[in-house]
Amino acid sequence: MNDILIILNGENRENAVAKAFSTAQSDSRKVKVLQILDSGLYHYAHNDLVAPRLSKRTFLLFIREQVLEQGRIEADALSERAGKMGISLEIDSVETDDITSTVIAEARKGYEKIYLPKEEKKLFPIFKKTIAQHLKRKVPGRVISC
Repeated sequence: MNDILIILNGENRENAVAKAFSTAQSDSRKVKVLQILDSGLYHYAHNDLVAPRLSKRTFLLFIREQVLEQGRIEADALSERAGKMGISLEIDSVETDDITSTVIAEARKGYEKIYLPKEEKKLFPIFKKTIAQHLKRKVPGRVISC
């Protein structure tokens, strides 16, 4: 398959999108975006010892609504941008706790190039691998961190 996969997770998404769109436009390839919808605030709501259960649930629902809305806005902007560039685009938005497995499952569908934002270096990199490191070991396509 000659398609391009863009994984949108974390910060610094613009570089990955720009490089993938540039490649897709020059090579006339289809682009699939795997948009991981997540918020670092879920942790706080689950682990708040003071807030009552109803407050936690309300906060979690509020966070989820915000995450979904931001994901929709980003997906609309990507679709519009791809349309202006003449790129065939498909967007999958996913909420998951196991990001690595979700990304690997999608990447195994056969993409020639996989673009993803560069992840921050971990404090103890020996113990926790980045998504790019997992992909490079388990997927035959070319993995490009930008």
